[in-house]
Amino acid sequence: MLVVTRVAAAACAAAYTPNAGAVAAALAGPQTRARALAVVIGGLTLATALGVPIGHAVSASLSWRASLALVGVMSFVAAAGVFLLMPSVPTGMVVTLRRRLAVLRRPRVLLVLPLTILGMAACYTPYAFTLDVLDALRVPDSALTFMLFAYGAGAFVGNYVSGRGTDRVGPVAILAGTYGLMAVSLGILAWFASEQPAETSLLLAFLMACWGASSWAQSPAQQHRLISSAPEEASLVVALNSSCIYLGMSIGTAIGGQLVGHGAVVPLACGGGLAGLAFTYLLVTTARLQTSLSN
Repeated sequence: MLVVTRVAAAACAAAYTPNAGAVAAALAGPQTRARALAVVIGGLTLATALGVPIGHAVSASLSWRASLALVGVMSFVAAAGVFLLMPSVPTGMVVTLRRRLAVLRRPRVLLVLPLTILGMAACYTPYAFTLDVLDALRVPDSALTFMLFAYGAGAFVGNYVSGRGTDRVGPVAILAGTYGLMAVSLGILAWFASEQPAETSLLLAFLMACWGASSWAQSPAQQHRLISSAPEEASLVVALNSSCIYLGMSIGTAIGGQLVGHGAVVPLACGGGLAGLAFTYLLVTTARLQTSLSN
């Protein structure tokens, strides 16, 4: 029953997220599109910043059932808020599956989209086993909630900076900095877990915040790139990007599940390596896109 309801909850989230992104893109003009997408994704990052440590605290003090019940109550509140406050957005024609898949034949979309999978796999290879990571870093139980909050706070800041930065300097520069930061922060965490004694809480919290910031700074910039590659199909590419986000999460979690048995250091190192691969893929595909445009 727990697995069935987990799948149902994930399906609902997957249906909600691309619609929210498409509405944001429709309501905002081209000059503020990335910022509007960042606001929507900011809801996810704020939930990470507050929801994960709150859920951990409720589970620790009451039970995991109480934590899930709290999620259910908040979901009803969110549904009521959307029903009462959501502006009316005209819907387009019904889009067939063939038309959805046809977008994937566009060279620009086909080059940009895999980066979403690779980037999300990089950050989620260790993320699904965060408690194992914190245990390997010798973080005491009393500081676990603080470390989870640091990750979430970094995620919120990273998403905000990504939205504003993409509108100002473009998505490629933001993504390059994002994957560089992710590779460095995960690499240092892996080194600390394998070689160093327990570090100060503030240093580890800073690295957790960098991990969170780099993980959640991807989406606004990447969605902006995809919408720019097919502006007339904005809602379709946002939906495809959301599917790739969940696919990347699944791949990263599967990789982490295979590696965590060898110690929490290995998923951290693998995540850092995948982030470096994402950085390389970004540079190579950007050069190819620029060459195709010039031709």
